[in-house]
Amino acid sequence: MFFKSIRNYAVKAIAMLCATVISTGLISSYVQPEEVSADEGMYDCLYDLFKDRSGDPDNFMSQEELVQKVLENCDRLKWIDYSYGAQESYLGCDGFVSLVFRLTFDTVHDFDRDLDKYWCSYDYHEEHIVAASHVDKYEIFRPGGTTVTWLYHNYVDELVDALDHRENVEGMDNEDWIEYLTAIGAQPGDILFWDDDNNDKYWSHIGIYSGIEDGIARMWHASSIKGLVINQCLEDITIDTRYLDYVAVLPLTDLPAKAGLCVDSESSDKDFSYSFYNDPECENCIGRISSSCVLSEQSFLDDFPVYPNNDESAYENKLFFTRDMSPYSIDGGDNALADQEVYQLIIRIEPEDGTRGVLKYAVYGVDDIRYYGGGEITDYDYFTGGQVIPVMDFR
Repeated sequence: MFFKSIRNYAVKAIAMLCATVISTGLISSYVQPEEVSADEGMYDCLYDLFKDRSGDPDNFMSQEELVQKVLENCDRLKWIDYSYGAQESYLGCDGFVSLVFRLTFDTVHDFDRDLDKYWCSYDYHEEHIVAASHVDKYEIFRPGGTTVTWLYHNYVDELVDALDHRENVEGMDNEDWIEYLTAIGAQPGDILFWDDDNNDKYWSHIGIYSGIEDGIARMWHASSIKGLVINQCLEDITIDTRYLDYVAVLPLTDLPAKAGLCVDSESSDKDFSYSFYNDPECENCIGRISSSCVLSEQSFLDDFPVYPNNDESAYENKLFFTRDMSPYSIDGGDNALADQEVYQLIIRIEPEDGTRGVLKYAVYGVDDIRYYGGGEITDYDYFTGGQVIPVMDFR
C-alpha cells in the first residue's frame, strides 16, 4: 500500500512537471520583450505608431477619426468609480487610459456598464505578453496591466517625441494652462503625464487632454481625489492636488491647422482662374481656383494644412500662384509660365482659445514684393478649417 501511494504521487508529479514544461514552452513562444520597441524608429505622434502596428496602414482610421473616437470613449467611461487595486470593474488612471484605447481599437469585447461599474471580456487569441501583461496588437495593456512610470519610460522619447518633456505647472491657473498648451501645440487627445518632483524616476498620474471647452482647459482622467472618472478643469487639478506639479505632454496626433480658399467673384466682372503651388518655381501644383465654375464645390481648393512655425507660437504657411491664361486652360508647356506674375499668399493663424484664433493673410508679388491685399478673420476654428480666404482677380 505504501509503495502504491508513492507510485501514484510520482506519476502525478511527473504529469504535473510535463504539463508545466509544455505550458511554459507555449507561453514563452508567445512572450514579447519586456520593453516595447519602435517599429520604424521614432514616431512624431502616437497615431503614426498605432497606424504602423495596425497591420493595414492604408485602411487605418484618419487622425480626425482617432481623436473623435478617443474623446467619445472617454465620455463613455465617465463616472466609473476609481480603484486603487484590481481594475476588473473600476479604474485607476493608467487603466482608464488603457481602456479608452482598447475601446477605440475594438480590442475589448462584450463591454457593458451600470452606474459606477464596467464589465468586459478579452480574446486571448488577439493578444500577446509584454512586461508580464496582456496587450493587443497595438500593445495597449488591459486595465491594471502596467504603471504610469512604465508607460512614460517606454514611450516618451523612446517611441514618440514629446511635445514637452517636463513643465512646472504648480499653481497654474486657467489662463496659464491655455497659454502653455497653445504654445507647445497641444491638441485634444494628447496624453498628459504628471509627476510630483523634478526627476524622471517616478511618474504618478496620467490623463487625456480634452481641449479647451468654453474657455476652460480640461482633462479626462480617473481621479483618486474625486473618486471617479471625470472631465476636470486643469486649473482645479493643479490647485487641489499638491503632488501633481510637473507635466509631460505626448502627442496623439499632429493634425495641422486648416485654412481654405474661395472665389471673390464680386471683385471682377471677368472670369479668372489661378493655379496654386507649394514652391516659388511653380512646379508642384496643388490645385486651381476659378470664378467660372457654376458648381460651388469646384469654386475653391480643398482645405490645405497650415503647420506651426519654428517658435510654435502660431501656424504659418506660404503658397505661390499664377494667373492662368484663361480659366481652366490647358498647360501650354515649359514656357506657359514665362513672363507671368507669380504671387505669394502668406497665412498666419495665432491661437487664442484652444482650437480658435485669429487668421491673417496677405498677398504679395514674389519679384517686386508689391502688396495686393489681405485681411484678418477673428474667432477662426483652425482645426475644422473652411474656405475663408477670398481670391480675386489681381490684374
